[in-house]
Amino acid sequence: MQTRKLSELKATNPYLRLGTDVSDLEKSIQTLGLIAPLVINHENVILAGARRFQALLNLGFTEAPVMVVDKNTLVQELVSIDENLVRKDLSKIEIESHLRRAKEIYQELNPSSLPTSDDVEVLPAQEFLEMVAEKTGYSPKQIHQAIERDEKADLSVKEARLAGKLSLSQTNQIVRLKKSEQKKALTHLQTLPTKDIKKFVKTAQEKGVEVALVEVPHQPFVKEFTEIESLVKRLSRKLLELSENDVSAMDFPAPLRKRIQTLQGQLGDTSEDLPERDLSEVESLH
Repeated sequence: MQTRKLSELKATNPYLRLGTDVSDLEKSIQTLGLIAPLVINHENVILAGARRFQALLNLGFTEAPVMVVDKNTLVQELVSIDENLVRKDLSKIEIESHLRRAKEIYQELNPSSLPTSDDVEVLPAQEFLEMVAEKTGYSPKQIHQAIERDEKADLSVKEARLAGKLSLSQTNQIVRLKKSEQKKALTHLQTLPTKDIKKFVKTAQEKGVEVALVEVPHQPFVKEFTEIESLVKRLSRKLLELSENDVSAMDFPAPLRKRIQTLQGQLGDTSEDLPERDLSEVESLH
């Protein structure tokens, strides 16, 4: 363990997360002191401990205990990734990117873990999966899937997911397409529920993306319609249960009857506009 002046340390590492709220950390340092040292290399570049560094500066400290990593640049990068992976404020996209890079570094440091044939898919070694699982709390399967998503997803898909335009389940289906196909069909795929994206991917793989765009069209408000259909089915089952116990609508509490009347007014006379399939599904429950 060594000591360095904070003014000598360099916060230039791209993995460092600066500018975050460190007020809780400041309170901890004031109460317990600095529990974990900053981790730096021989050039005084901080590899891990950016938030601790920031808190110490805010509190007026001028020096800090440090641990110097005397390893090559790959190991230094792995130290930074390791620090980030145990953080709770990383986005899922950042976690997946870190996991993928950690896998690449592991394979560079352990070339014997790589397959000898170019035709074999490169999977994370079990030792790597177990090591990361212990640090992050994710299962080996989750880690493998996260790395695979990051490797196979086009940048446009990652950006859409980061912006909240794609769910995890949607992304898992989309990455089965080639990156060029993902980018081409993204605007369309964002409007589809997961089950239709699965259908789209299958069609695209068999007939091409252009055909899939025609055969699996976007249906406006399909999510809302699906939710309403599910609610109607549940309501029908409940009404059936009540009718079997000789309970009719006239037995409902007054507030409930009023709410039903309001709903009837909102719906109007739309029965003729509903698809026959949907009506038969509802009627079959009575």
